[in-house]
Amino acid sequence: MSGETTAVIRGRVSGTVQLRHTERGTPAARFTVIQVPREYDRARGQWHDGDPVPVICTVTGPLARHVAECLTEAVHVIATGNLALRAGLLHLDSAQIGVDLAHHVAYIDDTLPAVLSGRAPVPAPVPPSTAVPGPSHHAGPRPAATPAPRAADWWQQPPRTSWDAATAPGR
Repeated sequence: MSGETTAVIRGRVSGTVQLRHTERGTPAARFTVIQVPREYDRARGQWHDGDPVPVICTVTGPLARHVAECLTEAVHVIATGNLALRAGLLHLDSAQIGVDLAHHVAYIDDTLPAVLSGRAPVPAPVPPSTAVPGPSHHAGPRPAATPAPRAADWWQQPPRTSWDAATAPGR
């Protein structure tokens, strides 16, 4: 389409992400991003926050499912898309959206820490303890302790395809 205004906005998600499905079953998500512009006050010689600008963002398809799963209230995001003014409100039909890494750490399936992804090393089984007699003046040498069996080397195991593969294998 011609005449569209492409924009990039940065701000915080306000409220909850609403996930719906169209009549054809296509997922669609809608959420509000509050963008607070920074303005320079020449009289004071310093920067300050301007008036907050709410922007209603809409995404469709697989991106809508990802947005609904990942974004919550107050998460900083960067969104690009076509900007339009409808009924006095700014709307952004988003083509791309992501977490603003200036404010958050984000993990993808391949970079999720092992502890969170279920790839953490399995603790070695503890062998049943055998009572070792205390020292006595007649005691001989102590029996040698047997080392605990080592856990499988989890670095050598193939990575899981998804952090939630156990709950959503068809993803």
